[in-house]
Amino acid sequence: MEMLLGYPALAPSQEELIAAMVPPRGFTDATFDSYHPDLRFPSQQRAKEVLHAFTVERAAQAHSHRLWRRSTVYQPVGWYLDGGFGVGKTHLLAATFHAWSGSKFYTSFSGLTSLVGALSFAGALQLLRGTSLLAIDEFELDDPGDTVLISRLADELRMTGTNLVVTSNTLPDRLGEGRFGADDFLREIQGLAEAFKVLSIEGGDFRRRGFALDREMSGVGSLPESTVHIGLSELLDQLRRVHPIRYRGVVQKLDAVEIHDVVPIALQSDALHFCSLVDVLYDQGVAVRLRGGAVRDLFPASFLAGGFRQKYGRCLSRLYELGSIEPLSMQRDREGGSRSA
Repeated sequence: MEMLLGYPALAPSQEELIAAMVPPRGFTDATFDSYHPDLRFPSQQRAKEVLHAFTVERAAQAHSHRLWRRSTVYQPVGWYLDGGFGVGKTHLLAATFHAWSGSKFYTSFSGLTSLVGALSFAGALQLLRGTSLLAIDEFELDDPGDTVLISRLADELRMTGTNLVVTSNTLPDRLGEGRFGADDFLREIQGLAEAFKVLSIEGGDFRRRGFALDREMSGVGSLPESTVHIGLSELLDQLRRVHPIRYRGVVQKLDAVEIHDVVPIALQSDALHFCSLVDVLYDQGVAVRLRGGAVRDLFPASFLAGGFRQKYGRCLSRLYELGSIEPLSMQRDREGGSRSA
């Protein structure tokens, strides 16, 4: 990416990692009021009501604790938002974060593992310990090492009073399913499942509404002169050379990206790097256009049926949204974060 953009893809500093622990740009102003449930799916309204009541209840308990100087702390809670792609889980997570009274952090699962990588387990624990809320988006376990790492971190934080609210496309007792080594770490996976109360959210993918699945992105919206143009094969080659932790340092400087000569991605390692890039592009609200091929054809059927199917499904869903938004430089007087479920 540094060859393409003209500046190096630097690893983020500790200060930058901590500063980034807030909701993505598109959800800066997300609230419970701006979450509009699909009335065909009552679980969306219920999730909204439960999480709103949760923030109000915890705020009242915290105030009571300060007022009466009680020596005991209330029992922390873990909420697990399970649902398909584009049902509004991230919006609800961001709304919970914004409504929360007290110390809080918001991160993606990959962002949390990056934080541990940068600060060490002890350093990350020291930073997060004492936080009253930790919100984690897209909770997933791609390898046994992450299973143990996040399980230990979650247990340590819960024991010291941190409330956890996470989103995922996989029920907690099925995390790691279909992936190599999952059976060997079943105990850790089950331990994570026991830490949460599950809120299942049903519904269709709002990102795909109004976007024909057999249509290319090339005709959606105009692009500014600042748009970065790159072929898919060249992009994949550059992604192999840059660690995913460095993607944000490049992406946050982009306005829009056009990827041309799109064909199915043959190597799973390339596909996973591409998914990591799309996650960062999504967090930063960077418009993406694909030319020469349809979104649905990016990943082979064998990938979509394999152990990383949830990651690929999320990537496709987010690409549909990024393909229909305006570049940041072309947005004028728009309300951020107000997305319908």
